[in-house]
This record gives sequence, C-alpha cells and structure tokens, in this order.
Amino acid sequence: MHENQAKGDVFLKVMDQVVAKWGRKGLDTIGRDPGHYKMEQWYPFTELCDILRDIKEKLGKNSPLTVYNIGFRMIKGDPRWQGIFDDRDPGEIFLSTKRQDAQYRAGTQELRKIGPKHVQVDLMNWDCDDVWYDFFRGRLQGVLELTGRAGVVQLIPECREEGLRTLDIKWG
Repeated sequence: MHENQAKGDVFLKVMDQVVAKWGRKGLDTIGRDPGHYKMEQWYPFTELCDILRDIKEKLGKNSPLTVYNIGFRMIKGDPRWQGIFDDRDPGEIFLSTKRQDAQYRAGTQELRKIGPKHVQVDLMNWDCDDVWYDFFRGRLQGVLELTGRAGVVQLIPECREEGLRTLDIKWG
C-alpha cells in the first residue's frame, strides 16, 4: 500500500460537480456527504477513487466519460484557473507538477516531448484503477483548453506494467 493522498478541496469540488449535474439526490445516490471533508485536510487517495467509481457506476451508467467530464469541468469551469494558462506552451504546463502536488499525491508523473505540439505523460499509480486516469485525462483536457489551443488528451489503453498509464496530448 502506498501513501497516496488527495486534499479535501478535490473531494469537495467533485461533489460540487455531482450536485451541479444530478442535484443533492446525486450525493444521496453515491452515499457521500461534503460535510465529511475539510478543504485543507488530506484524505486517502483510494477514498477519492471510490467516490469516482461510485459516480461512474451509480450515476454515469458505467461510462468513463462521466468522471472525465467531472475532471474537465473542475478545471475549465473553476475561476481559480481562468487566465493562468492563457497563451502558455502546453508542454511547459504539463511538465510542472506543482499544481497537482498541491491537490493530490498520487504516484509519479513523467513527461516526454514527442514533437513540437505533442507530449506524453506517464502516470504511475498503485492505488487506483482506470477511473483515476479517466478523471485526470479530463483535468488535462481542461488545462489544454485554457491555454487557448485546440487539441486532445487520450489515454493509451495498453499499460506497460501494473499501475502505469500513458496520456497522449496533441494540440494545434
């Protein structure tokens, strides 16, 4: 077991997205109470993954797009991120992990530059299944769009070893 954690802020933002899409009934359906979380406190990362999995299964009819869209809207619609990424090189943004480290500690990340407008991010995470990668892919898509670039973040389906997934990011 690894000591991955996520900050209460992430839990609360996920639940805000549930309420925005499904109302308070959505929280009841997944059996979660935002009052359980404090914004600045750290919680087990597996608990975040359990919430995402419940959202996907119980609210999203098992569609990976459900948690992808939550991750996307958490970045794209959050006023804190507006203007931060304007006109910045996406490759430089994806190379920095400060933003992520402030919100979750979930394994390791390694960026590879494939071309001038093409990078890949290898994510190694031992405490979660693909629900995390779908959620994280949505977050990165939100960041990419906030740079003003059109592009796509895709999850490469094959994994070279347990816990390792690659996100392929291309933009114009």
